[in-house]
Amino acid sequence: MLVFVPHLTERVKYILDELLLHRLGLAYKLTDSIEYFLKSHNKRIHYGNTIIEGCLNIPCAPLLFEETLVTQKISVQKDKKWHSQFFFMPHENIPDFKIHTTYLSFDLFAASFYLLSRYEEYLPSSKDEHNRYKPMNSLAFENNFLEFPLVDHWHQLFTETLKKQYPEIPIKTKVFEQLNTVDVDFAYKYKGHGFFPLLRKFAGSLLKGKPDKYSLVAPKKDPYDTYDFLVQTAKKKNIETLFFLLLADYGGHDKNISPLSQEMKDLVQKLLPNNRLGIHPSYKASLQSKANLYEHQVFKLLTNFEPKLSRHHFLKAKVPESYETMLRYELSEDYTMAYATAVGFRASTSLPFYLFNLHKNYTLNILVNSPCVMDVTLKNSLALTPQQAKEKIAQLKQSVQKVNGNFISIWHNSSFDTSLGWADWEQVYESLFE
Repeated sequence: MLVFVPHLTERVKYILDELLLHRLGLAYKLTDSIEYFLKSHNKRIHYGNTIIEGCLNIPCAPLLFEETLVTQKISVQKDKKWHSQFFFMPHENIPDFKIHTTYLSFDLFAASFYLLSRYEEYLPSSKDEHNRYKPMNSLAFENNFLEFPLVDHWHQLFTETLKKQYPEIPIKTKVFEQLNTVDVDFAYKYKGHGFFPLLRKFAGSLLKGKPDKYSLVAPKKDPYDTYDFLVQTAKKKNIETLFFLLLADYGGHDKNISPLSQEMKDLVQKLLPNNRLGIHPSYKASLQSKANLYEHQVFKLLTNFEPKLSRHHFLKAKVPESYETMLRYELSEDYTMAYATAVGFRASTSLPFYLFNLHKNYTLNILVNSPCVMDVTLKNSLALTPQQAKEKIAQLKQSVQKVNGNFISIWHNSSFDTSLGWADWEQVYESLFE
């Protein structure tokens, strides 16, 4: 595939790698010579603001040729076919084509780059109490496509347009996939906790007027020991489960049992044979590099291998700094690209992609996966009933199935404790796999 671009830039290369190479398996060559492009007999894409006959034409906005960060003036237009468009640049004076020619009316490359690079998260904006980017600040939220994998939808239509221009073009096909992921923020409610933490728990229950007797005498089965249920429910539909382990010292927002306790060691050995495990960098680790290093060392001690998968506790990952840190620890995949207080697609895609560092102008070599739904978001942030939560899950899953994307959910082993308001949420979890 030969692609004409007015200027060769890293931004252009990044988005073409994502949309052509990674998603379609199409190798491509770039040229900024219009003479060479016109003479070529290859399959061609013309990225420019005039129409050239005999190829696919995409209009170009300035974004991919800029080198600095500036607030983009974006006007989103609703469209029956494309759902939402921006960088809308319809061609003027469309000729009467003598040979088969196709064209788009908006800059799909620049629009996809804006969303995938998380451009808006680099710009000044208000943050929440945990210094996280707020979903309501996003273009997707403001224009009602947060719960729709817009980039995947665009790409599906782009692929159809490309095949109309070149019916014989060999394109990699994608099928719907599902992945179940679980955060182990609290390995057990009582088991593995020392005398003083349990005493604190009991005292706290007294202050609330609901004495927790199990803080003094442990139950036969810990309420958070739901691992077999989590795995087996997904396994019935041949869906893999990933576990992300919080391995921080106790304190602040990190309140798991000791990562060096026998109970944690036993849990890791139980999960290891049949599940992939990843690290769950703590709240503290997002603030202190020493804590991050310690948790990686503990992970290796428990599992006997270096972590390759990651998801930040509280989904507290900042673009691009957190991803640069991940690279220093040689992590290969991350699953933090989601909002804690809203369901949907933070980067407007359900498919894995590589992040582009807009400060340093290069592609970060870590595969970013995008979960679209989390249990505590459904229950606490959106205040949904179990039945409403099941309906929301079905809606999100259907939107991913339509684009043959990846449906990734986030659950917690602690999210079934009826004493904490989780009655009937086993059914919600089961609905993920329907």
